[in-house]
Amino acid sequence: MSASKKNIVVLLSLIICLALVFVTLGPAQLAAATEPYKVKAATSLNAPTVDPDGYVTFSLNAPEANEVFLYFQNQTGPSPAADAFPMIQDEEGVWSITMGPLAPDMYGYDFIVDGVNIVDPTNTHSGPGTVDALWTGDPTSWSLVNAWSYVTVPGPEADFFADKNVPHGAVATVRYYSELAQTERMLQVYTPPGYGHDSRSYPVLYIMHGAGGNETDWIINMRANFILDNLIAKGEAVPMILVSANGYVTDNYRVDFTDELLDNIIPYIEANYRALHSWKGRAMAGLSLGGFWTTNTVFSHPGEFAYVGVFSSCFRPSDAFPESLLTDPTINKRTKLLWISSGDETDILYNCTMQTLDLLDQYGINYTFEQYTGGHIWGQWRHNFYDFAPLLFR
Repeated sequence: MSASKKNIVVLLSLIICLALVFVTLGPAQLAAATEPYKVKAATSLNAPTVDPDGYVTFSLNAPEANEVFLYFQNQTGPSPAADAFPMIQDEEGVWSITMGPLAPDMYGYDFIVDGVNIVDPTNTHSGPGTVDALWTGDPTSWSLVNAWSYVTVPGPEADFFADKNVPHGAVATVRYYSELAQTERMLQVYTPPGYGHDSRSYPVLYIMHGAGGNETDWIINMRANFILDNLIAKGEAVPMILVSANGYVTDNYRVDFTDELLDNIIPYIEANYRALHSWKGRAMAGLSLGGFWTTNTVFSHPGEFAYVGVFSSCFRPSDAFPESLLTDPTINKRTKLLWISSGDETDILYNCTMQTLDLLDQYGINYTFEQYTGGHIWGQWRHNFYDFAPLLFR
C-alpha cells in the first residue's frame, strides 16, 4: 500500500471513531471534525462544581482550542433544546464558565470545541450535586438526544429523583429478537428491589421515549429507576417491572411499533421475567412521540393494558388508527386509568392534547387530565412519571 493510501486509511479511521463520540451539527462542524487532534486534546479539568447557592462552574482543559462553548439545556424549549455560552480561557489553557443560580433540577450539557460537540470526558459519577455520564448502550441504538453529560443541582425540588440510600432495583440492557425487524434489538429493563429474592410475579409498565430518543431515555434522561426506587421505599408505588423499548423498529415506525410491542416485546418479557400474564398487570405510557405510540396501541387493542399514561402528547387519527376505534366500549370497560398530562401553552403539543381531550369527551372515553406549568421538556416528564407511577396496579 502506498504512503498516501495509508494516510487516507488512518484519517478515515479517525473520523469513524469521532463519529461514535461526537454529535456534529452541520457542515462547519463536520469540517472541524477533520482536525481531531484539537478535540482529542480537550480533557476535563474536573467535574462541574455545584456551590450551596446553586451556581455551577464548568471547566475544560483545551489549550489547543480556538473557541469553546458550554452547550447548556435551557429548560424552556422542547427537550433537548440548549443554548451555547462562550467560555473564557485562562493562561493555562483551561476554559471555564459559571452558570446560575440554577433551580434544583438535573441539567444536560456538553462542550462545543472549535465547532465539535463533545460530552464531558470525565463525567462518571451520579448523585445530588455531582454528575451523570453519557451512556448510549449499543452503537446501533445511538440517539442524538442522549449525547449529554448531566449535572444535578440538589434541593427539595430535585429530591424525588435523587440517588438516595434506599434499596435499589436493577437495570439491565436486554437483547431480544424482533421478527418484524429481522434483527436483534434492545430494551432497558428495570426490576424492583427484592425481585431477585422472591418468587412472585410483578406487574409491568411498558414506557416509550420521544422523537429522536431510544430505549435508554427513561433511565438516563428521566431517571425512572431512581424515581421508582424512592417511591417504592416510601410505600407509595407498587413494586413493578419497567420496560423501556426503542420505537424505531422500521421505517414505518409510527404504525409498526404496535405490532412490535404486542408480538415481540411483551411475549419476550412474559417468557423471561416473572411478569403477570394479565391485562390487569400491564400498563403503557409514553412522552411526546411515545404518547402517539401509546394511544395508537391502547385504542387499537383495548383491553391489553389496564393503565395508560400519555405525557405531552395526543391521539391523531389516521388510516392505520382511525377515529372509529374510539367507539369500542372495551376501552372504558378494560382501562382502569387513562392518565393524560400536558404542560402549559409553551408545550408544543398542548393544542393537540386539548383536541384529544375534546375527542375523548365526544366518544365518552373516561380519562384523568393533569396540567403542569412548563413546556415540552424532560424535567416536566420526570414530574409526570412521579405523579403517574403511584396510581398504577392498585
